[in-house]
Amino acid sequence: MKDSMKNNKEKKSLLQTVKASFSGRKFRSGAYVTLISTIVVVIVLVVNMLVTKMNIQFDLSTQNMYTLSKDTKGMIKDLKDDITIYYMIQPGNETAVYQEIADKYDTLSDKITLESKDPVLYPTFAAKFVDDEVAENSFIVVNNTNGRAKYIDGNEMLVQELNYETYQNETKGIDVEGKLTSAIQYVTTTDLPVMYVVEGHGEAAIGDAFNASMDKMNITVQTLKTMSQSSIPEDCDILYINSPETDFSAEETAMVKDYLKAGGKAMVTLDYQAEGLDNFKSILDYYGIEMENGIVMEGDANMHLTNNPHFLVPSISNHEITTQVESNKIPVIMPISSGLQISDTKRSSLKVDPILSTSDKAYAKEGTSFTTYEKENGDIDGPFYLGLAATDTYNDITTNLVVYSTEAMFDESTSTYGNAAILSGTIRFLSGDAAPLSIPTKSVVPEMIQLTQQQAIFWGAMVVIIIPVLILFAGVMVSLRRRKR
Repeated sequence: MKDSMKNNKEKKSLLQTVKASFSGRKFRSGAYVTLISTIVVVIVLVVNMLVTKMNIQFDLSTQNMYTLSKDTKGMIKDLKDDITIYYMIQPGNETAVYQEIADKYDTLSDKITLESKDPVLYPTFAAKFVDDEVAENSFIVVNNTNGRAKYIDGNEMLVQELNYETYQNETKGIDVEGKLTSAIQYVTTTDLPVMYVVEGHGEAAIGDAFNASMDKMNITVQTLKTMSQSSIPEDCDILYINSPETDFSAEETAMVKDYLKAGGKAMVTLDYQAEGLDNFKSILDYYGIEMENGIVMEGDANMHLTNNPHFLVPSISNHEITTQVESNKIPVIMPISSGLQISDTKRSSLKVDPILSTSDKAYAKEGTSFTTYEKENGDIDGPFYLGLAATDTYNDITTNLVVYSTEAMFDESTSTYGNAAILSGTIRFLSGDAAPLSIPTKSVVPEMIQLTQQQAIFWGAMVVIIIPVLILFAGVMVSLRRRKR
């Protein structure tokens, strides 16, 4: 009997213990955690199913490699013609980044269709649209409304450079969006801009980087010997004068002025060594721009490259030309520049806006025989403008003139900096309503950091002095605390 009662008590005690464990604080806490975890898992599963079903993707690449730019999206939104992008590729050989970016165009607009074509299975297909010898892994963009077409070589979508250590080409950037957007603009635009590059005065030759930029913006580039012309050609949309070394004749000067007064658009770069160009300078002076003598040195260590006060990193003004540079925070480099000033013009119709400029500490050294970069007596005091945009509107006719004060503004040596974006911004400013698009190439290599003199001094001090001192101080404090114990 006693054993039975004892067993009953033990069972009752066990039941109470179990019941208490389910009603205790630990159980409630554990149950809450389990419930929340279950809910979170369910939500993740549901979201994952929805994302997969709706094909939602996020571009986490550093340069938004798989995301189309606002300019491209705006162009696609305004399309009126039906476009087909033919990807010339054998099934299974697709380049993933080519395919994914091209798919974005198809997805964004019902006016664009992406279609793959096997060049081996259809060897004569491309000949219906283009005369080019079409390679595999390339594109043909066709306007089905007007019949215009443009071929894009797949190799041109890769920006490659020779590695002189391995003697192998290495991919530095991908330009799929830039090439496709350019091709779509080409086939949908019948009146493409024409640029005439002036020759005959020792002008600097335009390089491959400049020509590539013009090709990307669908601008036809032609040369013009003004000495043998009676007028600037009527189809000239932009006149480019690239650092002349000898002066224009009176007839040439009058010709250029007449072109500008009639609503012409011009872009000018200057050579600091050019002297005595009185006729040529009179063109600039008429539009409120004066060229100073000498090479500009920057006295602010934060506005030139390390140990190179004549390799300027100018201040960038808020202007439609500089929009891309400002939004992407890309530095502009201006080596061996002369200075510009805005003259006191009397015409109320004329407006001259800064684009690039030095600090108040800048100064200019005349000639090339100076022995020090430091400021000396006789040097010309700054500040200076390094880029100016003049706009003259009279009787509803608008003239635009943009001037930069270095021959190297758009050559190969500066093409990897923000100068390329300044070039495309200048072309768009001068083109007005017919502004072409230029989508920047997206880099696939880590960006190189260019330090100004001041930044180099700061980080050098941090590494050599400040960080070691902090480590030493921390060690002394730890040692003193241990001794007190």
